[in-house]
Amino acid sequence: MQIRHALVHLITLGMVISSALMIWKGLIIMTGSESPLVVVLSESMELGFERGDILFLQMSKHPIRTGDIVVFNDGREIPIVHRVIVEVVHERRDNAQVDFLTKGDNNPMDDRILYTHGQLWLQQHHIMGRAIGYLPKAGWVTLVMTEKPVIKYCNVEGFCIFFRPDGWVQNAIQNLAPPPAGVEAVCAAVIKSTLTQPHNHHHLLAASPSLLAAVLHRLSPLPSTALAFFRSLPPPHPLDASLALLRLLAPHPRHHPTARSLLRDLSLRHPLSSPLLLPSLLADPHLPSWLLLLLSQSARPHDALRVFDHMRAREVVPDAHASSALLTALAKSRMTATARKVFDQMTRAGVAMNTHVYNAMLHVCLKAGDAALAESLMTRMDAAGVPLDRFSFNTVIALYCRKGMQYEAMCVRERMENQGVKADVVTWNSLIHGLCKERRVKEASQLLREMAMAGVAPDHVTYTTLVDGYCRAGDLEEAVKLRGEMEAMGMLPGVATYNAILRKLCEDGKMKEVNVLLNEMDERKVQADHVTCNTLINAYCKRGDMTSALKVKRRMMESGLQLDQFTYKALVHGFCKAKELDEAKEALFEMMGAGFSPNYSVLSWIVDGLCNKNNAVAVLAIPDELMKRGFPPDKAVYRSLIRRLCKKGFIDLAGNVFNEMQGKGLEADCLVYATLACAYLTAGKPVAALDILNEMAKKQLYITPQIYNCMCTSYADEKGSLNMLWVHAIERGLITKSVYKVMHQARMKSSNPAV
Repeated sequence: MQIRHALVHLITLGMVISSALMIWKGLIIMTGSESPLVVVLSESMELGFERGDILFLQMSKHPIRTGDIVVFNDGREIPIVHRVIVEVVHERRDNAQVDFLTKGDNNPMDDRILYTHGQLWLQQHHIMGRAIGYLPKAGWVTLVMTEKPVIKYCNVEGFCIFFRPDGWVQNAIQNLAPPPAGVEAVCAAVIKSTLTQPHNHHHLLAASPSLLAAVLHRLSPLPSTALAFFRSLPPPHPLDASLALLRLLAPHPRHHPTARSLLRDLSLRHPLSSPLLLPSLLADPHLPSWLLLLLSQSARPHDALRVFDHMRAREVVPDAHASSALLTALAKSRMTATARKVFDQMTRAGVAMNTHVYNAMLHVCLKAGDAALAESLMTRMDAAGVPLDRFSFNTVIALYCRKGMQYEAMCVRERMENQGVKADVVTWNSLIHGLCKERRVKEASQLLREMAMAGVAPDHVTYTTLVDGYCRAGDLEEAVKLRGEMEAMGMLPGVATYNAILRKLCEDGKMKEVNVLLNEMDERKVQADHVTCNTLINAYCKRGDMTSALKVKRRMMESGLQLDQFTYKALVHGFCKAKELDEAKEALFEMMGAGFSPNYSVLSWIVDGLCNKNNAVAVLAIPDELMKRGFPPDKAVYRSLIRRLCKKGFIDLAGNVFNEMQGKGLEADCLVYATLACAYLTAGKPVAALDILNEMAKKQLYITPQIYNCMCTSYADEKGSLNMLWVHAIERGLITKSVYKVMHQARMKSSNPAV
């Protein structure tokens, strides 16, 4: 009986052991790992895992990637639980084998010191499994048995695995201990929940933004984990949490693209006037320059200037990249005066002035047309030992060529070659364009030959510039020859090349050749642009062929090209020349409907046509017609009508328009008064002229240099009337000091000045 009882106990024990082994082997088969469970024995993975935590492992077919927590054992007694770090993952194309480098989250160094002697990487066969879950503090028994082996022989009992991570993060937040213990608990919850349920962080939204910022700050040793946690939160993200993440990512170069993208989003979603945004960003060494760079590259120069002013106030020096971007943005916005001021402030603030910063300032000089400042910048670069590169030289050459300073441009090119900087196609194109603009086409052709000798191949811009230059110089034959040379080199003429030849043919009235060239464009699939259509419309309008002009207009609209101000002006002028004044007014109304304001010339053509037909009523009706069409006439319309009527000698009509203008509450400007006064003097009505001048003095309307030059140009053949006008204006104090200077210069240049 005792033997039977002993056998029963033995069989029961065997069944327990075999059941445990079967369960263990079943777990091995299901997980694919030789050890589905491991106990964390060290502190190398804190805050993520603590001693005594049980990890659940799996060895799936999915490749191990950066950020995964793995367990490896290359022959040692105790396996190691560490994370794969990102910088040193290598994939081999020949055998698809992946090498890993691991590191403990709490360790200052990677694990190469733990590997076998001479081993630099872990491979797939070293890995026991990847962590997919955890059971906190459940392995303390193993710790006790490991540290005190006697207990191992006294305690052979089964254990029960309990694993339910759901709600862990939420419970950690709801049961937060007072900071910093509460922050530590949330950090541990975040790391562990990232492992098991990466997108289960939405419960943190119930917490305060300050808590989120504190958690992100505490996760600063783990930027990848902090970033994954932040991305798992549904937007919009709190501002202080976003700023905390920015400060966390800024010291890590591999996270700089992400940080810049986040900073761009912040600058778009939050105004710079926010009391939290700028002060927080300015406290970091990286972020102010990044913000300045992003705003400059986003075409927000005013916001960039505001950030720059705050940086100066806090004595934060922007880096060279951000400084050059700010100057470039100001140049593109034509804020050249502001750019000069900012450059001086950068110099005083101690910005590292390298070639790129100086190049940006040279670009400002190009936009402003300031050759003197460009020369002084080059001198400063030489004195500071900052080398000029190809962009520096090309910018200065382009500036000189625009200013007509060809000799200086050639000198810069020689200096460029002496310093070992080879001129490229941009350099040669600038020089050729400058010469062609001054009609020095033979010298430009000589440069083309020198360009070929220097080993620089001309491009479309080179040949198009020369073709246009010869056309403007009146040498159509040479232009066509150059076009043939261009085609021989394998470069098909573009629309700009055809436009240059078309313009010259239209000027010469060779419309048959124009049609041949247009057919050639169609055959070569060269799409006509605004310049092509406007050139044709203008040519037909000058010939009075409005039918052909309207046909081109229709084709222009059918091809999707928008009519511009030049198109409408050409049509109005053409209709007026053809004495089709009703159609001219319709073109005027269409022009205004497209959003273009008619200038003095447009209204002058219509007024001239109506006056030639002695149709004064129609002239007076123009403002009313504009009103009926939904275009209330403004000062510019009335000014143009009055000026043209005065010029044509219809003083009474001009007076009526002037009275109508004042009756509608529109105040006339100085040019209107000066025009009326001069017209009255010309018509022999000095009393009316003096009344106008007295009213000018009463309203304190002073004659400026612009108005003085305009009047001298308009009434160049009425010098007697102009003399009287200036005398009466001087008597009433209506002439500014700057006008006196202009008058003195005119007297010095001419033996028969206006005064």
